[in-house]
Amino acid sequence: MYTADSMILKFPQLHNVNINVDKLASQIYQPISTDKLRQTMIQIANSIHVAKVDEFAKLACTCVAIDEGKTQQFHNLDFSLTNPLQSKRPYPVESIQMNGGTSEDYIHSLTQGFNRIFIRDVKISSVVCDGNKAQLKCFQKGWNQSFYNSNDPRLFKILFILCLCHRIHNCYQYMTTKDVALGAIVKHIHEISALCRIHVEDIGALCPKHVSTRWIYDYNICMFIIKYQDKISRYTRIDIENIKFLRDCLAILKKLISTFESDKTKISDCYIWLCKGIEALQYLSSSNTILLLESFSDRC
Repeated sequence: MYTADSMILKFPQLHNVNINVDKLASQIYQPISTDKLRQTMIQIANSIHVAKVDEFAKLACTCVAIDEGKTQQFHNLDFSLTNPLQSKRPYPVESIQMNGGTSEDYIHSLTQGFNRIFIRDVKISSVVCDGNKAQLKCFQKGWNQSFYNSNDPRLFKILFILCLCHRIHNCYQYMTTKDVALGAIVKHIHEISALCRIHVEDIGALCPKHVSTRWIYDYNICMFIIKYQDKISRYTRIDIENIKFLRDCLAILKKLISTFESDKTKISDCYIWLCKGIEALQYLSSSNTILLLESFSDRC
């Protein structure tokens, strides 16, 4: 690519021509100010946003998926529009700041989010949430401030649906605190995970770290321990049979979650999948492997 200076040097006929290089460059490449660029990008983003929301406004019904996000500085409630039956990808439409985690805080932020969606003529038929107690209260008839008791038909007609992925993960988390044998083996793999992360260079791979908010993430830890059991056994005792048993149980839960989080899964099919999952877990629990958990619990 030639610059104005290199063009003058390359072509002798231009040597005696009085050319203001800076002026010529400004005429050819008109600079865009930061404010102008920012304004243009905002206009484009707004036009895309309006077009996306208008697509959902044309539908007879729309589901709103709600997820809570929290960092050290921000606590937001995110709203996404979705309608899998129309083959539409979820669209993140709003993000409302949360002031706390009480039902009063949720009802305030939910109302704000719904109103911003309603103003675009989107018809909300159902809402999917992770289903913590404060959220549940906002949709139950036992609280006079809930949407169920609202005078606005757009609100009290909303069907509240619990996220099955959250329910499965929360059930697993709950059982680790209530079942002594399960809690012991889960504690065992978490301790091994922490130890593996210390000896990462010797093992040659980084073990996944336990994260309570990641769905059935203990499955990844089990798979890592089984794969590198020979190297890990140099540093600690491994109850490999129990870990394999836990892996098999978590594989069932992981399959259910991967199925339920798909946009193509119908809620009518979820019952069948849950029944299959329960049968698979019952089959595992009826085997002799369950005795290994009991003996492990006794040793702990």
